[in-house]
Amino acid sequence: MMQRKKVAPIPSSSSPSYDDNAKRVKLKPNSSKLSAFCLPGVPAPLKLVLFTFLSFATLMVMTAKDHHAVFHYTRGRNNNLPEPLRVTLKKKIEGKHEHESSKLVTDENLTHNNIIAKQEGGTISFVESEKRLKRQLLKLLELQKEERLKHHGRHKSEDSVLGVKISNRYLGEDLLPYPQNKKDESEWEIKMNERKEELRKIDEREWRKMMDRYQDMMEDIVHNNHVDAEAQNVKEATNKAEDQKNQKDYSQTLTSWPSPIERAGPNSTILLKPAFGMHRSTSNAIFVFAEGYDLSIYLAFIESLSNSGYTGDVVISISQEDKLKPGVKEYLTSKRGLNIVGYEVEWNCFKSSGESVEGSREGRSHCSMHHVFGDADKNYVDDPRETRPVATARYELYWMWSVNYNANSWIMLIDARDTWFQLDPFAELNGIAGVNGGELHLYGENADAAKIGTSTYNRNWLINAYGEDLVTPYFDKQIICSGSTIGHQVAIETYLRAMVAQFDSTKCKNKGCDQGFHNYLYYSGQLGDDSGNPIATGISKVIVHDQGTGIINNLAALREKPLSEWGLYNAQKELVLNWDGSTSAVAHQYDRDSEVNIMVKMKKRNFEQHWKDNMVAQI
Repeated sequence: MMQRKKVAPIPSSSSPSYDDNAKRVKLKPNSSKLSAFCLPGVPAPLKLVLFTFLSFATLMVMTAKDHHAVFHYTRGRNNNLPEPLRVTLKKKIEGKHEHESSKLVTDENLTHNNIIAKQEGGTISFVESEKRLKRQLLKLLELQKEERLKHHGRHKSEDSVLGVKISNRYLGEDLLPYPQNKKDESEWEIKMNERKEELRKIDEREWRKMMDRYQDMMEDIVHNNHVDAEAQNVKEATNKAEDQKNQKDYSQTLTSWPSPIERAGPNSTILLKPAFGMHRSTSNAIFVFAEGYDLSIYLAFIESLSNSGYTGDVVISISQEDKLKPGVKEYLTSKRGLNIVGYEVEWNCFKSSGESVEGSREGRSHCSMHHVFGDADKNYVDDPRETRPVATARYELYWMWSVNYNANSWIMLIDARDTWFQLDPFAELNGIAGVNGGELHLYGENADAAKIGTSTYNRNWLINAYGEDLVTPYFDKQIICSGSTIGHQVAIETYLRAMVAQFDSTKCKNKGCDQGFHNYLYYSGQLGDDSGNPIATGISKVIVHDQGTGIINNLAALREKPLSEWGLYNAQKELVLNWDGSTSAVAHQYDRDSEVNIMVKMKKRNFEQHWKDNMVAQI
């Protein structure tokens, strides 16, 4: 290939001169100054050495001066520093610590939230991992909805996804946060625990790294922000005073609910009085709503309680005297050994269509109370609430009764029809009562037999009251029975305010909505949390007892086989038992078991015959 030959450019008349002599001539006027600056006669290498040394010396002097200023500033010896310099140093030091702290927070987020990403070889944020978990759980929700529609919510096959366990942590795309069906639940749970163990080890390793960085940062902060002992003591004294102030004001931050009577108007009063008996303010008490029952129900409840050794108050709501079943009032007013306080409430009840009906119809009617509330002049005022089932309205009665007792009295709220006492229910609690009080004890149903989401009734009570979106997270939770609660008066009074407020806000009128209120208050954290910190005014601690482990043994969910086969009933001794073999103080919902129900019916007949014999003997 022929190469093109380079041709030198032809200078033009306007081009600068390339004559070296011309350049030298132009530089002559400044040559003397330049020569003096460049140290004439000194070899070039030596000039370079001298220039480097002078530059380094200048840098050292400037650095030393800066360090000296920082030294004096951080030790409080900054009185002679100019104000601009003090401001600059402050920003410099605090900016460094902010950077370290920011870096620590960022590392912490990465440690906790990106572990799965490290396993998968990528990097995802905490938000992204939560989004993925949500998508996976939404898929499960769709599968469950499809199955309910297909099988009308009654499909109990091993291939079912209804009621499966779930994980609340994103486990990766290779391991879903739920098993494919009930059959695979055990295998999935093993894999889930293994994955969580892996994540725990990674967490621990990353945590140690983070703490090492934190330790370095703290040493630097202590070194650069040391203050003298006097200033530190002043600061500690100020903080202590502030903490004490916050401690005094802490109760003002707790959740509280309005008094149920406030809806009746300003300065309203309670005009409802006992039909017989009187409250004893220092006594323990059992509250029970028992309207419309025949004598045998009262006999089973009262006689079994009396035989347990209990001698406190029993506060009971019964029908008005003209509507009572034969013998009920005579029995209640003649019973000795217990202090029975009876209330007769006048109800006006209606069907859901608005048609007036007689009585509560086992809770299906919507009712209002009359002659209960009054104004400041003690004139009767109308019921301030909409009609509702008596099972919901009973919490207003319970609240009215609760204010008659001291803060540390123990109070039990219990159903009447299906309760059988075997021991004094407060025997093991009486020694616990103290100046602090505020305990609230809730009692669960068997979690292996049913959960909120697998119980059509319990699921619908929550959905009807609060909406499905709000309560879906509670579907895998244990059912807590609203018909069995114990607490100190100060805690029970707060709990009853909360229950009444749930109806006021939701207007849920279905029979059983009170159990939805009960479970929502606990699982939403409004009564207290797992840390034991007080959340609600008057409640210092909330304790949930699993079925068969506490004072009240809720038996309704155990229907697959007789209680005796579960080991929960000793037919020879005629005793309902806890899982550890001890005697249950209170057997609740006993009538779901045929063997226990037959035993109690025989006892009822004996109680009734004994009472009739006594009545005849008195005549």
